[in-house]
Amino acid sequence: MSHEVINTVQVQAAAGRSDELGKQLQKIVETLRELPGCESYMVDRCPEDSNRWTVSARWQSEAAMKSHFNCPEVQGFISLIDSQLANAVDFNSFPIV
Repeated sequence: MSHEVINTVQVQAAAGRSDELGKQLQKIVETLRELPGCESYMVDRCPEDSNRWTVSARWQSEAAMKSHFNCPEVQGFISLIDSQLANAVDFNSFPIV
């Protein structure tokens, strides 16, 4: 049996670059939400910390989520640090029970 899963990415903006980071995250998400097995992909700014962003995705199965990690677009999250838009990127995933 296949279970839905959620993955999240917590991204901390570099000083003074939070709005720019949010726009870049939205571009990444617009591409990734079209992948097979994706039920939703969203970007939210943390209400307590305007420099922290949460990206979350809901997948039909763990296999669909794992498959998406091999897409070149996912590297966009890593490039946020290289481009100095973000100071930290933290990936997490968990099953929906």
